[in-house]
Amino acid sequence: MSQDKRLQNIDRMMNEIRDALSWTSEEREVNELKALQLLLEITRELHERHEIHERIQLILDSVIAFADADRAFLILIDDQGQQRYKMGRDSQGQFISHEQFTPSQGVIERTLERKRTLLVPDAQIDSELSKRQSIQELHLRTIMCAPLSVQEKIIGLLYVDSQHSLGQYSSAHVNVIASLADQAAVAIRNAEKFDTKT
Repeated sequence: MSQDKRLQNIDRMMNEIRDALSWTSEEREVNELKALQLLLEITRELHERHEIHERIQLILDSVIAFADADRAFLILIDDQGQQRYKMGRDSQGQFISHEQFTPSQGVIERTLERKRTLLVPDAQIDSELSKRQSIQELHLRTIMCAPLSVQEKIIGLLYVDSQHSLGQYSSAHVNVIASLADQAAVAIRNAEKFDTKT
């Protein structure tokens, strides 16, 4: 399957998940179940890819499509707590270089402190984050960040942001992002080698 076709399939599946989560509250339980079923399709496709870079690329492209976001990054954290950029993708399906790696450190710090997935619907109205330089300069609004954990140890972060607000959201949005982060953690744990993609 060609790269363009794969991206189209990802967009289709993640759009269906996003649509399922945006329906009325009365139908939420049914629609959240549908979203999780669609997430399983992504998981199955991940298992068909054996190369670590392809798996992480699929995860980043999936989270961008799901969140209707602009950028997604994978960050690894070493034993000393140092962050290392590993891969970034944009909404056009292009790789983002290390030099263009400009996440919100405030969101990253908050995620590491709480040790759970963080969803910021609109950083511009967040009392703390709105004062951050990166939020102001990059005009960031929706930001999601999920820890990659292996045996309760955080080995990295899945980070995604956008210059527009997510709008409606629920706990299922957090669950989808957390599930994709879990997939990334498993892929990295099982990989013999994972070179930085720039």
